[in-house]
Amino acid sequence: MQLKPFKAVLPTTTGQTKIQTAATNWDSQDTMTTTEASYYWYELTLNGVHQWRLIGSWPVDQTVTTMVPGMINTVLYPQQPVIEMLIDDWVGHFAPVVEVTDTAHVTHRLWQITESEVNTDITTAMAPVTPQKTWLTTVSTPLVMLVSTSEWQKLATAPVIPEQLIALATTS
Repeated sequence: MQLKPFKAVLPTTTGQTKIQTAATNWDSQDTMTTTEASYYWYELTLNGVHQWRLIGSWPVDQTVTTMVPGMINTVLYPQQPVIEMLIDDWVGHFAPVVEVTDTAHVTHRLWQITESEVNTDITTAMAPVTPQKTWLTTVSTPLVMLVSTSEWQKLATAPVIPEQLIALATTS
């Protein structure tokens, strides 16, 4: 996979409050743009069940097979021990940059990978990995959420990801 770290737009404290209440009146005070390109560990929790995902940028000129199409495609991949180790190590030592529970009682946590060596390790570990073929092939989205087969099976129905949780920062 041709994954890359990216600069993200994330919700501020006021933006997280708007996610909690499903408010739609977002403005510039509700988001902030990161200064460094990073990958993000993403944990969804519903009814005590946790599902881990890796969020990275995806080439815009490639199709992708997805489990859930959307603003960010959800892509299934075979479990990678290096990625699992990196998730455990990172989230065990650092606090999430976003932690919010939405109106559907799903808790969303994002950890920004701020060490360039770890971002490089992720890119290297995922380069030879091929996404698993699924029932839907679609156009690419700027970001993808990668979820391993074992993680995908933890939740019977995929939770809705808040639209403002994370986005690719655009340069102007």
